[in-house]
This record gives sequence, C-alpha cells and structure tokens, in this order.
Amino acid sequence: MTLRYAILGLSILTAPQVLFAKEGPFQYRDASLLIQSCQEAVDVFSSHEKTGYLAAYRTSLSEALRAGYCIGVLEQFSDAYSEYCLGNAGWFENAKRIASLNLTQQESATTTTMDILEEHACGY
Repeated sequence: MTLRYAILGLSILTAPQVLFAKEGPFQYRDASLLIQSCQEAVDVFSSHEKTGYLAAYRTSLSEALRAGYCIGVLEQFSDAYSEYCLGNAGWFENAKRIASLNLTQQESATTTTMDILEEHACGY
C-alpha cells in the first residue's frame, strides 16, 4: 500500500506543469484582443441604440463575451488608474477610441494592452 502511495506521489511531483494550470486566455501582450473586443462592444451597443432591445437577440454569445471583456478591462482600468488619468470619459467613449485603432502586424507584436489603455483610455 505504501509503495502505491509513493508511486502516486512521485508521479504528481514529476508531472509536467501543464497538468496543473492552463495559461490564461487573456494575455497582457494581446493588444489585438482588446481592440477586437472593443469593436464588438461598440457594434453591440451602437446597434442597441438603433434597434432597442432587439440587439440582444441579434448578438451571439461570443460577441457578447468579447464585448464584456472590453467593458471589464476598461472599467477595471478606470477604477485602478482614475487618479492618474487626465480625462474621465466613460467606457463607451474609450471603447470607440480603442476600436478605431489599426495596428500593423509589427505594432501588434510589440504593443501591450497597457500601452493602449494608457494612450487611448486615459488621455495621456
């Protein structure tokens, strides 16, 4: 019985790290995800203004999740950095600014989410 526990213990200790934790889906360096998510948020809420509550029926789950990611990032950034930011625009105005960005492939590889937030959601 103790041999079984010893083997189990060793296999747990030597198991690859991949078994214990997955890499998160939202990465600090993934600026393109923030831009795409903010484009979704602007699209969803712009169509909501035009069509009322029917926009909720025309929005897919993936679109809603991406829009929610943008809104969540902007709200958290606003809460954490409000004392350092010059302007106090709401999430929708900030999302429109971010959604209008067009990063080149090289810019996308070198630009972080924080770079975008500082420049376009904070008024630096």
